[in-house]
Amino acid sequence: TTTAEKKLALEMLSDKIWYLNYSQTISTKGITTKTYLGQSTYYVKFLKNLTTVDSDGLDGTFTVEKVNGILQIHVQGNTVGLNTIEYIYNIETIGANNMILYYTNTGNTFKYFYNSSR
Repeated sequence: TTTAEKKLALEMLSDKIWYLNYSQTISTKGITTKTYLGQSTYYVKFLKNLTTVDSDGLDGTFTVEKVNGILQIHVQGNTVGLNTIEYIYNIETIGANNMILYYTNTGNTFKYFYNSSR
């Protein structure tokens, strides 16, 4: 089922523009902070040829992996200044038009809520 899950996630993810609606930070103390960004502020494209580009100018490649039972998006790319960057987001949910990604750092959880258009 891992291969099927990765294939379905890739299909749902690809060839869309994902607009960031808002982010949410959940602190180690359980305090939640919601930041509204709006659709025109930030977007990311994931293409079927496994390349990605975002509104900040980051471009590169990505894969969908399943690690410890969690689907993840692994991105390797370059910034506008040609600095190498790598990041990993866990997929909480992904559907035809909505996606929630998250990662945890120093005990805090950072969630990103997206919607898409083709």
